[in-house]
Amino acid sequence: MSLKVVIDTSLIFHLFSSFYPERTKTTEEVIKLAKLGIIELYAPQLGEIEFIAVLSRYLDHDQVEQALRFYSALVTWIPEELLIEDLKEVAFKTYHKASDIYFIATASYLNGILITNDNKMAELAKSSGIQSFCLVKESEKFSGRWWDDSYHG
Repeated sequence: MSLKVVIDTSLIFHLFSSFYPERTKTTEEVIKLAKLGIIELYAPQLGEIEFIAVLSRYLDHDQVEQALRFYSALVTWIPEELLIEDLKEVAFKTYHKASDIYFIATASYLNGILITNDNKMAELAKSSGIQSFCLVKESEKFSGRWWDDSYHG
């Protein structure tokens, strides 16, 4: 059975930017794990809107649509109505911004892991009892759980 992993927009964004090549490489490794069936990727439905908004700053409409189709083929979007109770619980625990709460609550709902490039979000998830990794700092710790030389192709 695959591990349920909630992927934050701060991570998936790097597949479509050249700002930080090392972050792009890390995200590509996560995508390989998903394509191999080792992990299953999830995100709250709000993440779809956040993804469009962030990429629209850098890409034209058609490029964003194409990127969204690619992303949507990799991730299962979790609708808000399934998350309401977890959203409230995380909001009471963290007092943080709503977009981060959606990703943390999705990991809680799925009993999964949260991966992000946002250290604050990762720490808030951990403080809420959710296993999380800030891949800017912990990529080896995360990928080392499943990734070995036999997967590199």
